[in-house]
Amino acid sequence: MGRARLSALDGSFLRVETPTAHMHVAWKGIFEPRAGSVVTVEELRRAITGRLQFAPRFRQRLAFTPGGFAEPVWVDDERFDVAEHVVALAEPGQVMPRARFDELCDAALSLPLDRSRALWSLHVAPQLEDGSLGLVMKAHHAMVDGKSAVELALLLLDLSPDAPEAQADDWVPQPAPSSARLAIDAMVDNGGESLRAAAGVARAVASPRLAGTLRRAALAVGEDLLRAAPSSYVNARLTPQRILLHHTHGIEPLLAAKTQLGVTLNDLALTAVSGALRELAARARERPQSLKAMVPVSTRAPEQTADLGNQISFVFVDLPVGMATAADRLAAVRSATARFKEQDRAAGGAAILGSLGVLPAPVKGAAARMAAAPRTYNLTVSNVPGPRVPVWLRGCALREAVPVIPLADGHALSIGIFSYADRITFSAYADPHALPQVADLPIALCASLLDVTALAAPAGRRRRALKAVS
Repeated sequence: MGRARLSALDGSFLRVETPTAHMHVAWKGIFEPRAGSVVTVEELRRAITGRLQFAPRFRQRLAFTPGGFAEPVWVDDERFDVAEHVVALAEPGQVMPRARFDELCDAALSLPLDRSRALWSLHVAPQLEDGSLGLVMKAHHAMVDGKSAVELALLLLDLSPDAPEAQADDWVPQPAPSSARLAIDAMVDNGGESLRAAAGVARAVASPRLAGTLRRAALAVGEDLLRAAPSSYVNARLTPQRILLHHTHGIEPLLAAKTQLGVTLNDLALTAVSGALRELAARARERPQSLKAMVPVSTRAPEQTADLGNQISFVFVDLPVGMATAADRLAAVRSATARFKEQDRAAGGAAILGSLGVLPAPVKGAAARMAAAPRTYNLTVSNVPGPRVPVWLRGCALREAVPVIPLADGHALSIGIFSYADRITFSAYADPHALPQVADLPIALCASLLDVTALAAPAGRRRRALKAVS
């Protein structure tokens, strides 16, 4: 893979990381028991070692340019040891209660990744009370975005329960470059980046599509970045502690509602989140009001499936928390999403993000912090589609996967949405000290999802569904 340099967008996740805001994406998985034997941590280490040749970034670390005037580069981690990255949460043979597993996962998520080592970890509990296997995997956002994190996880998983174990390669780490070499390479790369940027500007000026690009970028700035988010209780000073909660729902009722109502699955998900946040505001004794959500949009082309790094843009959507009915909330969400699609604001956001590379390092830092500030948005809501077919880990079928969307400083809550097989999981990742009411969010999500799917049901069944959660 060589000494690839981080993009400006990748580097922004390093710039906004603080002792109270850790920039790792993650997922917590529960796997069905394997017939006949328990998967051991040693077996997992061996299996992962055999596949690292297909994911070289897992054996690399960051090398920082002296003075920080250029983005870091990826170099081989000379001290790489898979045992330091695949960690047991329990002693061999220990059966762990599910509640204790959840506590240990929250503790692992509350710690930052070590920037001097390969930027990922996997914490494993081989045997929970019901025989299932539990794990939590995290990787730094500078290395992966949500979609590439799923693809990276699938590299470690299988499409059948009896997939053979890959053989480890004879990997020898390449020596890290000296500080002088890093500085020289950075100057060369920065010069090349400036030339590429200049050429890009020249092509844009000559292009008949220039007006459209400028219009989309202007809309992204005006509608998304400069429009201030309202003051909200979900924006608070953070501690390092995190908690991960979730609700899993059958996806078929949502797919049926999508078809019957003529909306997208994302519209229904954002409507459900809006209803749950309305209930959360009531429990926090706050006035329900619209919240400005940052919604990542993948720009990853099909041919980029093997590429890591971040291939994303951002749009901002007002969640209609202040509206009292699910029907009104869905109409508002549908109007908002149709508007940003019509204006192609995701492309405008991508154009803005693509221009970050030509900015001086101090300006990049200021821009990243401004983009991640509570004034810009209240919370992140990220919808990451997963595989629609079962996947396996050493013969154990994945039962449930809960996504983790990182929190920037001043943001006490993020919502992740992950569809897998015939289920869809909504996660709430939060600082439990800054937002203690988050404990009520899973039941609020359950009620809101029933409310949303009931919109497509006959009137009698709708009343029964709503009564069941009242």
